[in-house]
Amino acid sequence: MTNTLREGPGRMLECIHPKFMVSLVQGEELKRTGGTLRQQPFRDRLLQEMLAHAQPGTWVMTGGGSEHLLMRLTLMEKLAGMFDPGHLALTRIAHHLTLLQHSERPRGYAIPGILQQLDALTDGFTRRCAYKEKALTQRGLTVQAGEHSEQIFTRWRAGAYDGWSLPGRCFVALEELLWGAFGDACRLANADVVSMLKDNLCAMASHALARSIHAAPTTRHYYSQWLNTPNTQGTNDDNDLLSWLGDWCDADKHPVCWSVTQRWKNVALGMPRLCSAQRLAHAMVEEIFAPSPLVSPEGTERI
Repeated sequence: MTNTLREGPGRMLECIHPKFMVSLVQGEELKRTGGTLRQQPFRDRLLQEMLAHAQPGTWVMTGGGSEHLLMRLTLMEKLAGMFDPGHLALTRIAHHLTLLQHSERPRGYAIPGILQQLDALTDGFTRRCAYKEKALTQRGLTVQAGEHSEQIFTRWRAGAYDGWSLPGRCFVALEELLWGAFGDACRLANADVVSMLKDNLCAMASHALARSIHAAPTTRHYYSQWLNTPNTQGTNDDNDLLSWLGDWCDADKHPVCWSVTQRWKNVALGMPRLCSAQRLAHAMVEEIFAPSPLVSPEGTERI
């Protein structure tokens, strides 16, 4: 099978694997009910590509309820052994496994061994998360965050994200940072360091967006010019991948990220109709880099 998603628009993205692992544990409950049917074909394709990549023999993702959960957990465990999920993904996986322990216990008898697997996975990922956090705090978080941001913005300048609109490229870059070393520093460093990192990130993203549209960071443009830039050479796969990356967005709580990623919907009411690169970048940084690794500032859980 050709991995048209992982080797196509997602070939340069490191956040796909950790986000996908978390989605396997969280299941298919989406925050936006309207997005379920729209995104399901993409989710199915990505699942099949991951199954083929894991090559664990003959995978059949059939059944429902606990049986389907057992298969998802097995695939997640397999992928977590092939790729380093990173601190954010480990945190969310451990969190969702704990929730599953409580929700599945009353009905776990339906599939032999599922409760034992849940207990073992929860214990294992909780320990792995604690070990990862301890190791990260013993390193130079700020230095690694700086190196990571330089790497991501270099890729942006080199055209790695050209399949998306200008703010779409910014969103992708910020998601890459969130799931990697930069995001680790924002979650584990002290408040002063986090504030400095976010200020630097806002400045870098503002200048990158402004450079892409050949204007000053404070020059305002109509939102349609941002979202429908003629330089975009994206495909349906690019758009579907961007929509999946932003499936945690809520139109009311994250209006800019929603409008940038959910192109099949009208722009959110909170999306500024006339905005500068600086305003777009600052809004996306605030919407993506929420204080908690599990929930947004308003409490909307995200993958």
